[in-house]
Amino acid sequence: MSEIQKLIETTAKLRSPEGCPWDREQTHQSLKKYLIEETYEVLSAIEEGSAEDILEELGDLLFQICLHSQIKAEQNIFDFEAVAKRVNDKMILRHPHVFDPTASTIESSKDVVDQWEKIKAQEKASQPAASPFASIPKALPSLARALKVLKKADKLKINYTLSKTALDEQINNIQNPEELSQILLCLCERAKQLKIDPEDALRQLVLETELQFSQKTN
Repeated sequence: MSEIQKLIETTAKLRSPEGCPWDREQTHQSLKKYLIEETYEVLSAIEEGSAEDILEELGDLLFQICLHSQIKAEQNIFDFEAVAKRVNDKMILRHPHVFDPTASTIESSKDVVDQWEKIKAQEKASQPAASPFASIPKALPSLARALKVLKKADKLKINYTLSKTALDEQINNIQNPEELSQILLCLCERAKQLKIDPEDALRQLVLETELQFSQKTN
């Protein structure tokens, strides 16, 4: 029996009537915070560079995926094997230069990204129309999501004009990461003074901006 299969069986046992009360009580909603925490712990382990820590944290993240898959398996919707098959099929489909001997040659990583986006667009073309920003996860931290929305807007040839505020000149004169981070830190300090959650405030603005961008594509 493979180690993956052992983990799947362990997860099923934990969720069974003879298993763990805590694990049995969990739902997709209740597990969301743990999925986020485990993801960030993987990132921390990668930044710290310890192979042992990366091994540990990847395992914890994998267990979260097993838990979510097991919940769906209990509902007879899909299981872990279906999750693995879906992502494996996707990787093969989106890497024709590796798995299809008749595909055109790829010369650079940029070509790979361009091809990935083209194939992804072809897949979406057969589905009901949706906002071009629909693929950007709404649960991303606001700064990360804002960057993705703005990059997508660039690809769609949509120009975003900064609001005319007192910070405009300072923002436009930023030359390096340190200057940018100082402004962000100052804004966070000001948000604290005003009792404003900067993450939520930016999330709302990004959603409104995304909606405006989407309307421009119609």
